[in-house]
Amino acid sequence: MSLADELLADLEEAAEEEEGGSYGEEEEEPAIEDVQEETQLDLSGDSVKTIAKLWDSKMFAEIMMKIEEYISKQAKASEVMGPVEAAPEYRVIVDANNLTVEIENELNIIHKFIRDKYSKRFPELESLVPNALDYIRTVKELGNSLDKCKNNENLQQILTNATIMVVSVTASTTQGQQLSEEELERLEEACDMALELNASKHRIYEYVESRMSFIAPNLSIIIGASTAAKIMGVAGGLTNLSKMPACNIMLLGAQRKTLSGFSSTSVLPHTGYIYH
Repeated sequence: MSLADELLADLEEAAEEEEGGSYGEEEEEPAIEDVQEETQLDLSGDSVKTIAKLWDSKMFAEIMMKIEEYISKQAKASEVMGPVEAAPEYRVIVDANNLTVEIENELNIIHKFIRDKYSKRFPELESLVPNALDYIRTVKELGNSLDKCKNNENLQQILTNATIMVVSVTASTTQGQQLSEEELERLEEACDMALELNASKHRIYEYVESRMSFIAPNLSIIIGASTAAKIMGVAGGLTNLSKMPACNIMLLGAQRKTLSGFSSTSVLPHTGYIYH
């Protein structure tokens, strides 16, 4: 064998070893969360508290209490020793951000409850006001008196003038029935709970945004404080996130929905929090 043949053989062996090593050291992709298809809600109950239990939960009260506690005192860089995950406030930020997801789910449940109950009085309103929070505010403002649509300053802060005109005309021809005092009280209770949960959600957003600029300022500027908190929580902290390959970061928060037990498919393939 000539010298050239020996050199060529050595190069081929080295290339095979590098390929084998690269496969062995390949990073594992983050697991995609399996999400079961939502079951049918039982909206037959008289009170919204039978299906929406987050507002009265101990977990919700504890997280909101900790948020109010940390809002009153401004964190300083000199107080954080070692990795940022060691800071006591770090876990509160992650828990608070996860709580906003639960609040969103709870608001959807309450919206379905209100929509089901108020369809007796004004069934057409659902198609005229598709936004959930606008629908809830409109129901709270109108109640049994659909004549309030005309020249209502509070309603003008919720809906556009064009929508108010359509709602007013439709309300004058609706075939809906009057609600009893008890039914109206249950609806107002559900509306108040939804609006209070929404206010708590915005309070959490303000808190997370103010703290993420301190914990991860560069990341917050690039993708926003809320998204930064989400991917940091899923990755297991800033240290783990900094070591993660870029191709895996886009999968953080990806979900796979199980469809009626027949198949599993990704809601949006290879997309996570950053895509949304």
